[in-house]
Amino acid sequence: MRRHAAAVAIALSVIAHLAGAGGAMGQDADPAGRAVPAAPTRAIDLEDLAWIAGHWGGDAFGGQIEEAWFSPAGRSMSGSFRLVRDDLAVMYELLLLEQDDDGEIYYRFKHVSRGWVPWEETRLEYRLTALEGRQATFRSTAEAPPPNAPWWFTYESPAGDKLLVTIHGSGGGDPTVLSMTRR
Repeated sequence: MRRHAAAVAIALSVIAHLAGAGGAMGQDADPAGRAVPAAPTRAIDLEDLAWIAGHWGGDAFGGQIEEAWFSPAGRSMSGSFRLVRDDLAVMYELLLLEQDDDGEIYYRFKHVSRGWVPWEETRLEYRLTALEGRQATFRSTAEAPPPNAPWWFTYESPAGDKLLVTIHGSGGGDPTVLSMTRR
């Protein structure tokens, strides 16, 4: 009987560990409980995200935002983001979409302020978890993203001249939607 109880305890511990290991690929829900899409159901090539390429702009965060992406080349897409308030650039992001050797697509970025002051000690990393038409979902590879970093986000282009980025933040609450048009 003791041997059986010990085996059950070990099995439950392994299950709990494996369930927790899923957190290494990001959370299954944001702090408000909104579910994150799980995993792509088909092999995806970075070329499938070429619709993100371009120069986009709009209003958000109390100022004007711009996001620009190069077309896919060399299994990567690079880009940048800028926030301008009161005629002064106050924040930048360096953006990278990269397809690794295993075929997985990662979105990696870093925030910096004026004077090239980094916000985070390291880059933020998200894995592509879903792609349906012109909507891509990326979720954090960290068990718990740093404060003010998204848990997961989507890029969507319902029309060729519009780009929507929906950010599900680590602070919970309603998602932030950035609406940009092609410039």
